[in-house]
Amino acid sequence: MDALVKTAPGNGNVELQQRERPTIGETEVLLEIAYCGICGSDLHIFDGVHDCTPPVTLGHEFSGTVIEAGDEVSTLHVGDRAGFRRTWSPFPGVDADGGFARYMKAPAEHLWAVPDALSFEEATQFESVRPPMTIVRDMADLQAGEKVVVTGPGPIGLLVTNVASMDGAGHITVLGTDADATTRLPAALELGADKTATFCDTALTSIEDHPPDVWFETSGAAPAIEAAADYVASGGRIVVSGMGSGPYNLDMRRVARRNITIRGRWGGKNEYVEPAADAMIAGDLNVSTIISDILPLADWETGFELARSAQGIKVLLEP
Repeated sequence: MDALVKTAPGNGNVELQQRERPTIGETEVLLEIAYCGICGSDLHIFDGVHDCTPPVTLGHEFSGTVIEAGDEVSTLHVGDRAGFRRTWSPFPGVDADGGFARYMKAPAEHLWAVPDALSFEEATQFESVRPPMTIVRDMADLQAGEKVVVTGPGPIGLLVTNVASMDGAGHITVLGTDADATTRLPAALELGADKTATFCDTALTSIEDHPPDVWFETSGAAPAIEAAADYVASGGRIVVSGMGSGPYNLDMRRVARRNITIRGRWGGKNEYVEPAADAMIAGDLNVSTIISDILPLADWETGFELARSAQGIKVLLEP
């Protein structure tokens, strides 16, 4: 079968290879992959700045159909549509073979049957919805009516916007770059933002007049986290999930004097998968809005380029 493999450490070293169909154990299932999404961590693995254990098939945002089940598996059956339910180790696409391939094996207890009302495409995002739910509800403890700024309208920032809107934020401003104006900032409005703007002095001056209670920094860009410290309201909260290279020059004097809380978060809680799926079914959490492109696995290079650029948002590959 074709599989997208990180062959060695360092920058690049990713290629399509022929790999053997996996053999499952007694507690595992074999999935025929329908789609697998390109995550920012896949791009970081390509760049050599995210740990992994090569050679390894990439991809962890998967959905598919169970075509084999181990003798001890009782929760899933052949023919079931299945997706991510909770994290396991070694993590697929990082330290174990993942979903950028026709077939993938996985421990059955960490998957669940995709609800009938959700598509395979939506089901790829079960893993991806955990961080935004965790960021908004646990890290920020967002309260209804609070003002919010989100910097970085990538997949995570857009889903943070959606969850904040769903949870009753009073006003949401999403800031991006000029390149985000065509695709990503319009998507933010669809997902509940009240206002979008290009990150610039004019936008920051407008924010200064109505400072947000919560600032979600999902871009990793140094000017964005620095602006968060400069413009969030007194007593406000800044939640940082963007992974940038820095350096960062924060006004820590203002942070201290204005009683500002800064918290970081990587990943999300497994307990949010089912509530997120319920919200998707209800039409409140609209992951379909962020799925911008579906490409065959053979076009993975184009997919990676789209995922890096502001032309795409969430790109799915189809084996």
